[in-house]
Amino acid sequence: MLTQKTTTALHLHYRIPTIESKTGVGMLLRCIIYGFLLPLIAATWASDDLLLSDRRFDEGILGTFHEQLVKEVKVVAEETEDSKGLQEYAPIRNTISQSGLQYYLFNVNASTGLGEYFEYLVFVTGNICLQPLDLASSNNNSLVVYYSFNSLMLADLENSQMGLFNNGYFQALAEVSVSATNLVLYIAVQAPQSTNLTDTWAYEIGVSQNDLVYQWDSRLFVEVVDTDYQSALIATGNLTLVTGNHNVSEYNTSLSSYQLLVFDYSQKDYFTTLNESWCAVKNGPSLSFSGDYVTSYTTRGGYLRQQFHVSGLNASTKYVGYLLSDNKEVEGSAHGGVLYLQFEFETMSNDACKLVYDLDFCDEVAYSVPALLLAEYNSTDALKVLYDDHTRNLFGNFSKALQQIACNTTKDAIFSPLGSCEKCSALYKNWLCSVSIPRCSTRNVTGYLLRNSTASRNEFIDTTVLPSADYFEVLPCVNVCQVMTRDCPAEFGFTCPQSNSTIKLSYYWDDGGEYASCNFVGVPLIVSNAAYMVKAAGKLFLASIAFFMMTV
Repeated sequence: MLTQKTTTALHLHYRIPTIESKTGVGMLLRCIIYGFLLPLIAATWASDDLLLSDRRFDEGILGTFHEQLVKEVKVVAEETEDSKGLQEYAPIRNTISQSGLQYYLFNVNASTGLGEYFEYLVFVTGNICLQPLDLASSNNNSLVVYYSFNSLMLADLENSQMGLFNNGYFQALAEVSVSATNLVLYIAVQAPQSTNLTDTWAYEIGVSQNDLVYQWDSRLFVEVVDTDYQSALIATGNLTLVTGNHNVSEYNTSLSSYQLLVFDYSQKDYFTTLNESWCAVKNGPSLSFSGDYVTSYTTRGGYLRQQFHVSGLNASTKYVGYLLSDNKEVEGSAHGGVLYLQFEFETMSNDACKLVYDLDFCDEVAYSVPALLLAEYNSTDALKVLYDDHTRNLFGNFSKALQQIACNTTKDAIFSPLGSCEKCSALYKNWLCSVSIPRCSTRNVTGYLLRNSTASRNEFIDTTVLPSADYFEVLPCVNVCQVMTRDCPAEFGFTCPQSNSTIKLSYYWDDGGEYASCNFVGVPLIVSNAAYMVKAAGKLFLASIAFFMMTV
């Protein structure tokens, strides 16, 4: 898996046939190649890059999911040798003292990897796991990596390329022609000069002809779904586009490569100079939740994602989180991984709201709801069943009414050439869930509506739920209502408020703030791969015509 950062550095060589003739067959071939084939190929590449994040779920490369406990950084030091052999996807852990210089070599496999038809490519990556606390004592606060296919670098480092660790991360692409006689890559790691003779750095370095052993991904590949006063629900980005009906129980979280680490907010700057290092974060002082750490898969929003429910948190408290992905492990030895951008979240101030998710009927609901006063509904499972069953019962009347609509009929007789009864049913269910199961918050945010514990959105909340305290309701997004009225039969007479003044009485809209300004329940609209490909090919086709006209 290559991140967008690495794909820009990848140089694969393709030859386009040169057609000298400007008449007859030659002219026709130029039109086909430049006007159709190249735009189509380019659009395919562009669409692949666009949907790169959708291909992260692959059982073939999923490692073991680990629950992270608090522990000190420990690094396994290798024996000191003049030169050590690196193997494909088998990083070496080592320590180096101030002014030290350590050599490695890697024998290129001529029968595998990327670019073997024109040049051999070797991806070199590394992490600094531990470094001196007082970096000011060093003339250069970063380890230096030298690499070359020229063995003369062993005697003189000027015969090599050089790169620095940046925030604890290093990556480089070494290239050598297939016609080269020497297929050995030499690597040297050098520590900076220091006035403190006891300064020591711990690092890991790995090479591969197929992928990056370590990766730093600057994307925020997580979503803080919601929190309550003692827990948080956090989900990964899209692992794959869901097509058809997926049973998330088919996927075993014990095979997942993703790991969530949560740190106390006081540790926010703990990795200031190592915040791109997978091994530094992985071995950092993360919190232990004594088993209150549940992970599962979900298809909310139309995508397969992994979600983490973290309990045992403190009220009104900020935390820092990191998402990591471990590469496949062999015989218990770690083989690198991916580190994503740091994120923050904060718990609510009191127990007026309780976080629920994975409801049976309202399967798109995942947020905090008004907590119950009754002791028998104190558990999360009992609470979500109470809300879910009530909404399912309300849906029954609509379902019977929808059966009276001519759905399975000819196109000229159906209620809408664009809509369907199945789509209307799904949209109505999402709307019903959003208004029957109000989203609860203890924060006073613009657009939120303060609810008295005895005067909620509907009678069911006041008489059955009996909220334990006053709370702020995150009103449903008005577009949840709008898409339902658009795609359901006019016979139902569904209408939505039109002006801002009337919308704010029962709905709100997304204003892009730190916290969700309205509660959206359902699957957001997405641009399909095919549509993007056609659009991109069309633009490139026009550009190709201009290029062709200039060359004629």
